[in-house]
Amino acid sequence: MSLAACTEFLDKINSDAALQQETSSLLEGKEEIEEAANAFVLFGAKHGYEFTTAEAIQKYQEVMAQGEGELDDEVLEQVAGGKRVSGCVYST
Repeated sequence: MSLAACTEFLDKINSDAALQQETSSLLEGKEEIEEAANAFVLFGAKHGYEFTTAEAIQKYQEVMAQGEGELDDEVLEQVAGGKRVSGCVYST
């Protein structure tokens, strides 16, 4: 069991549309991280990848942390109103 196996499984999922759909269906409605991680571990084992629930949670946290961070200048400028999108009306 290893974090590397979890990473390899995620790479496989990212390159396979059918596995992406299965994973999405598998995790749908699972709001607790432990519940989702347990299901993901069993799904990984079904496909020959052995890793623990703790390793799945650790990998999830690593992936989420990579998505966080500062906006680059171009995106920040657009968000702050530096770019106008013509022809669109936004309302709430």
